[in-house]
Amino acid sequence: MADIFISKEKLALFWFMVACGCLAITGWYVYDVAVSSRGSMLYVPIEKSHVYLDRSMQQQDLDEVVDYHARLTLETFLNRGPKGALTGERLSLLFAGLGMEEVAKELQDSYYDFHTRHIHQVMEVGQVSVQHFPNGDAETVAQGQLVRVSLDPTTNEAVNQSFSITARQTWERNQNLRDSRRFPFVCTHIEYSITPTSNIE
Repeated sequence: MADIFISKEKLALFWFMVACGCLAITGWYVYDVAVSSRGSMLYVPIEKSHVYLDRSMQQQDLDEVVDYHARLTLETFLNRGPKGALTGERLSLLFAGLGMEEVAKELQDSYYDFHTRHIHQVMEVGQVSVQHFPNGDAETVAQGQLVRVSLDPTTNEAVNQSFSITARQTWERNQNLRDSRRFPFVCTHIEYSITPTSNIE
């Protein structure tokens, strides 16, 4: 190393190699960020709002965003098996505040029944109506069908059931875009009612 700093030619070569190494590392970092962000929706936080929405965005486009969230949230919450929600890792990304407390409580209360009867259920979302509020919040009412397969604890026979379902959800802008940047809205309240439509053994 001493020869490098004594010789002017070697010193110039040394710093040239350092500069080339910095460029290579910077290029690799930018490429890695571009690959990891591919397919992700990016949002810009601004004053008095949690996300940037282009002024040219039509009301129909915003409705589609909330509609997508409503469908994904209901499927995440209601698609369950004997061990709980099938995609439970998405719950903390789609629910916040009181909504997350409601979801956690219901999953805990229904766990024993789902586990002992080996219940599998799938949500099929139909029509979703969206209403927006001036402060950026929204409310959705979704209708669909819930299909459930379970085992009768006494006869040990399979029981197929279907229910019509109506779910109401309230939404607010996501304040935690750093950890869940793909979801500009989060559900803060959910309630639903189900009505049996068939029961076939």
